[in-house]
Amino acid sequence: MNWGLTCFFENIRDFGQVADILPDSPIRYVEIRGERPFFSPVDISEEDLRFIKEVIKKAGLKVTLHATFYDINLASMNPFLQDANLKCYLEYLRLAEAIGAEIVVVHGGLIHKDAVGIQKLSQIGRENLVQNLRKLGDAASQKGIRIGLENSPPNKNVLLIPGWNEQISILKEVDHPAVGAVFDMAHAHLHDLNLAEYFEQIEKYLIEIHIHNNNGREDLHLGINRGEIDYGLFFREYATDVPIIMEIRNISEAMESIEWVRNFER
Repeated sequence: MNWGLTCFFENIRDFGQVADILPDSPIRYVEIRGERPFFSPVDISEEDLRFIKEVIKKAGLKVTLHATFYDINLASMNPFLQDANLKCYLEYLRLAEAIGAEIVVVHGGLIHKDAVGIQKLSQIGRENLVQNLRKLGDAASQKGIRIGLENSPPNKNVLLIPGWNEQISILKEVDHPAVGAVFDMAHAHLHDLNLAEYFEQIEKYLIEIHIHNNNGREDLHLGINRGEIDYGLFFREYATDVPIIMEIRNISEAMESIEWVRNFER
């Protein structure tokens, strides 16, 4: 299987550890986490880009990019913010092309809790999400990149993509060859969803999987063997060719997770 790793680095130079820990491991992908203070279009210099590309080349890895999900909402009902959200993600696509990323991951957005009772506003939010995904799909396809729509963890506001029903419904409406599904198994676990059923339903749309672990209540991004989810049991039953990205909160648990993959592959 195509195992990958992202870690919550806080500065560009720490990313250099990737070249040290991954070349002799079963990891084939690295996912760049596109958040400040680590990686954002307004902060990345040409020197930073060169460094990141050198690390990726040295490690011999394929690349995906998780675009920002802080302070952004592809389903925003505000037309001015809608334009800003799209502009932001187009900048992430530019960076994705620069580092040779195959996939750019985005979250589906939300409807503010105070607006959810107003049907017209909720419908506008859904329509905006669909339109934005189509526009991103058009831009991505010109760069040889695909957009991955990820299911989100629980939120006090109403999520557009909490589970597979909503995810498939949106993808069918978007109907774009460059837009597919990212299944975050730990997020689904937080919604108390059946992971096997989720995979079986979403598999035909799937372009990437995210795995990490938690206690069933908080989105902790623990190492693979540290929480409630038995990934060994799952992947012995369900094999896949799409990148399986381990999204781990720190380097020590990332190392533990790499060892977990080694043992699993044995």
